[in-house]
Amino acid sequence: MRRFGFIALLLLFSVFAAAQTEKQDVFTIEIASPTAPQNVQVRYFLSGDPALQQAGSIAKPNDNQIVIKTGVEGKSARGFRAIVFSPGCQYATINADDLASSTRQADFQCQKLATTPLHGKADITRFAGKELQVEALYQCNWAGQFFGVAGLAISPFSVGKSKVESDGTFAVDLPDFSNDPLWSNLSHNATLILVLMDANGERLGRLSAPRSVSRGGALKIAPNYPAEIPFTIRSQVN
Repeated sequence: MRRFGFIALLLLFSVFAAAQTEKQDVFTIEIASPTAPQNVQVRYFLSGDPALQQAGSIAKPNDNQIVIKTGVEGKSARGFRAIVFSPGCQYATINADDLASSTRQADFQCQKLATTPLHGKADITRFAGKELQVEALYQCNWAGQFFGVAGLAISPFSVGKSKVESDGTFAVDLPDFSNDPLWSNLSHNATLILVLMDANGERLGRLSAPRSVSRGGALKIAPNYPAEIPFTIRSQVN
């Protein structure tokens, strides 16, 4: 009986230790009020074994933090890097290349950016009778440089949405990303994608800007834009 009791105790200790290890194998981003965690978008990479991984994170309602697992299939990552964004705020980066010595925690406090208005117009006659909106997406072309993976493409960040009027006009207040402290040495390598959607969020097409204000088919990021930009609706997007 004593031997059985000892084995049972050892098993309980092993389970407890494993649970503790799994619980600690995370990285926590504390979100400072008044920013709601649900409005914070994260793109991150884990380095080491397992191989690099990229994913997004969704905060739970009524939570003041975003918790990201840094272990997969019982193996812990060596390092963690993340790009953090909330609409209207500066971009924030997290660099913890040695998780073994890291506190595994970082804070995100929104640093407001001034806004710049974007006014556009598109021919929406083929969508007559539909309620339409435009979503502005930030294409983070500098992600590969920050994560150390050349040519890396990550999913874009949602910047904002705007209703499209019946005459095809719309207006979006964009953060002035050219005033972001990261702009000069990193975040200048970025563009904006404008997507046309219906009231249910189904994507109907992509808005293409004139060559004078575009780069690689996407809208350039600028401190100001022309009074009204004529957009062309391209094929449906995924």
